[in-house]
Amino acid sequence: MSKLPLQVGDTCSYTKTISESDVYLFAGITGDFSQMHTNEEFMKTTPYKTRIVHGVLTFALGSTASTLIQVQAKADIPSVSYGYDRLRFVKPVFFGDTVTAKYTVVEVDEGSMKTFAKVEIFNQKNELCTVAQHILKFIPA
Repeated sequence: MSKLPLQVGDTCSYTKTISESDVYLFAGITGDFSQMHTNEEFMKTTPYKTRIVHGVLTFALGSTASTLIQVQAKADIPSVSYGYDRLRFVKPVFFGDTVTAKYTVVEVDEGSMKTFAKVEIFNQKNELCTVAQHILKFIPA
């Protein structure tokens, strides 16, 4: 059996400023035009006081980090996402926020050819906004 290309403690990150166009393109792709994301006047009446970014859009940046860590490790074994567990949107992300998705391998299971990673997404104030556990499944050639 091949040794997996990731080890406990391996980490990488991906940073992006979320623009209004990112949110509207995401809304168009998903069909989620909730007024939480698209109606500034309505949002002024809420505790948020302004539109918020889709949680799933923010979370999706963790997927980018999962790809980047494999590039960083020069992984030569194909892999697929096996899914995410314990996803939580703990703090809102606002238009114009710069978020960083941090991906950290916390467990390697050679027998099942899976790695488990902590996905954390922080805003520019280093406040935790989104968390999840990612499972990566490696596929032997």
